[in-house]
Amino acid sequence: MNFLFNLNPIINLLIIIVVTLLLFRLCYFFEGFSKFPISNLAAILSLMFIAVYMSLKTLYGIYHFKRLKEDYGLTEGKIMYYKSGRGKALGEVEFEYLIKDELISNNVSENDFVEIPDIKPDTIIRYLVIYEQRSPQNSFLLFNYPINDNGAMKQYQRLFSKAIPKDVFN
Repeated sequence: MNFLFNLNPIINLLIIIVVTLLLFRLCYFFEGFSKFPISNLAAILSLMFIAVYMSLKTLYGIYHFKRLKEDYGLTEGKIMYYKSGRGKALGEVEFEYLIKDELISNNVSENDFVEIPDIKPDTIIRYLVIYEQRSPQNSFLLFNYPINDNGAMKQYQRLFSKAIPKDVFN
């Protein structure tokens, strides 16, 4: 699994296309499938492509989330851009944080692991960022852990020292 999720995005796209075509070709074993109108076959191929893409995207998210939980670090982050997730739109946040004197910027959309609040958070203060130590770009800004003073970061580090608290992720 490690190999698949660390490939070049173009290689991943080719894998998605090949898997979709193989699944589509397997459908020809069903009686009468080859007699479908071309528009129906194109629709089936499109739906298979979307299904394979969404499945791999979900697996990719789960894989990186699991890696973050196994080897995480904590730092302070600042919100650069915030978009509410009200209505049908997904929430989105862009944030920056420092790790070993390197400024890292990350953009995260609302997903199964992290919920972005509908009410705009205070963008002046800093928030706790949890990141994967081997791959610092794999990170989440934790809105429920604001850093209001110097003592807050030390308190959070003690809280996270044994394990990630249950209220961090959905």
